[in-house]
Amino acid sequence: MEFMDIIHARRSTRAYADEQITGEELAAIVEAGRTAPIAGADFGMSHMTVVQDPDLLVEIREACQMTRKDGTKADPTYGAPTLIFMSATGPSDDMIEYSNVACAIENMALAATSLGLGSVYLWGFLRKLRNRPDVIAKLELPEGYTILSAFAVGHAIEPVEPHEPKGRIAVDYL
Repeated sequence: MEFMDIIHARRSTRAYADEQITGEELAAIVEAGRTAPIAGADFGMSHMTVVQDPDLLVEIREACQMTRKDGTKADPTYGAPTLIFMSATGPSDDMIEYSNVACAIENMALAATSLGLGSVYLWGFLRKLRNRPDVIAKLELPEGYTILSAFAVGHAIEPVEPHEPKGRIAVDYL
């Protein structure tokens, strides 16, 4: 795919096949995240934790389950076979660490799309996860790091292909 086709194909995937991504796919996605722009080139302030262990994925899903308005339970990770947690030191007063991890996640999302994989930036379930230090301990974060965001990736149920976006950011040219 051409780069602009990748951008137009990238979307939030919320349904995944029960199939793990390959080691080569994971390596390409992780490398894309590792090469993201980081404030002050201080790469030591950010960290990735890749989770593919099925038992740990189940534990994370159960700890962070959401309840819909109709009372049914929802999987906040959408059944993705791979989760990547982005953590950072701090956060600092200017909260630049959130921008750093967002850049890494967008790079990973574009890499996943280029490989024909689905992905989604995860945020909402982290509040519940933060209330489960027993589960966070299993992620073996480096000391002093806090999870800021997460990323899910896998084989999408629906094909990943260019589409017309639902909306666009407004632009003023001055």
